[in-house]
Amino acid sequence: MKKVLLILVAAFAAQINIAQNKELKDSPIDFNVDIKTNHLWRGLIITDKPMVAVFTSIKLNKSGSFTTGFWGGMSFSNESDGTSYKEINYYVQYAKNGLSLALWDLYNTRGAVNPDVWDYDKETSGHLLDLRTSYNFGESFPLTLEADVLLYGGKDGQYDQNIDFEQRYSTYVQVSYPLVKDAKVNLDGFVGAGFSLNGDTHLYGDGQENFDLVNVGLIASKTVMLGNYSLPVSTTVLWNPSLKYARVQLAFSLF
Repeated sequence: MKKVLLILVAAFAAQINIAQNKELKDSPIDFNVDIKTNHLWRGLIITDKPMVAVFTSIKLNKSGSFTTGFWGGMSFSNESDGTSYKEINYYVQYAKNGLSLALWDLYNTRGAVNPDVWDYDKETSGHLLDLRTSYNFGESFPLTLEADVLLYGGKDGQYDQNIDFEQRYSTYVQVSYPLVKDAKVNLDGFVGAGFSLNGDTHLYGDGQENFDLVNVGLIASKTVMLGNYSLPVSTTVLWNPSLKYARVQLAFSLF
């Protein structure tokens, strides 16, 4: 953990130094670092331990509508079962005029006995290929609709009556809306549901139904000033009605 904190401090200092240097030219590459009390994703608890997340993006064209990059995360300590949480994801995305289309390769080693980042076998792979789409209607009506489909991966598979492996194509849909904006503290609300395109169950629920509400919650956010440094802070509260749990998350965007 000490090594991780030293790396974060060094990266933070480097970012401040870059910001103070007015002569540096623009770069197509950018990254940011978040510290979170836990990691929540589509109503699922990926880890209940404090964690760090790094998001790196690379512009593929001048306007920045096409990007690629990776997202990585790791917890500061092991889970209660002794396993550790580490994740690395790769993506390509097109985003313009409120529309976003992206393909993500998700790889999480938690619970893997012999993790193999190069294993893409449909039955054993720890990877999930995730097609993500969203649309925001704009300032006059800032509603965001999201629909994401898992296209490939052993974690979202099932066996049919002939013991043949097949994908469930678990799908997540969400509606989110800013309830309070342009204020000292902003508030967003969201409602998400899960279902499968091929099967009786899906990844996000309790394994009993083909359609469930899985992610209902609120996100409050504000910026805390520390001298001349602004620190974006958010807190999320969510409920998963299908899995019957709730969580609160506190997150800091270091830069």
